[in-house]
Amino acid sequence: MAEMKAWKKITDWLKHFFELERYDFNKVVIDREVIDNIVELARQTLPKEFIAFLEGKAKNKVLRIYGLVYQEYFANPSYTVYKFDPPITSSIVGSVHSHPGSSNYPSRADLHSFSKKGVVHLIIRMPYSAENIQAYEKNGNKIEFEVAD
Repeated sequence: MAEMKAWKKITDWLKHFFELERYDFNKVVIDREVIDNIVELARQTLPKEFIAFLEGKAKNKVLRIYGLVYQEYFANPSYTVYKFDPPITSSIVGSVHSHPGSSNYPSRADLHSFSKKGVVHLIIRMPYSAENIQAYEKNGNKIEFEVAD
């Protein structure tokens, strides 16, 4: 029993030291301002896709997404190519991008990108509104999220 407690202390310290807590959650909450910004960015970049990265932090098993981070990217109506180069200690937890069509299901390229970077990925489809945002985990499985006002 004492050995298990010691092991838990060590793993908890390692999680904290390497900032792995951001991957330890069972609920996703996204700030209303982030949702509103996603909708506005999608509308402004139409007919092209846009991409941004999600900034957040997990605490008490809740991943709260509180911001967007922008990186240089190239977009056209069919796809987006981006450079992802955040510092290792960044608070990037995933990505968001638009699909200028009626589907917010991830493409094969989306799934490839999801599997490499982050734990939560959002896709917004037309017509661009909060209701047309879908969240996925890194393997492309749908996940639920809440919006905090």
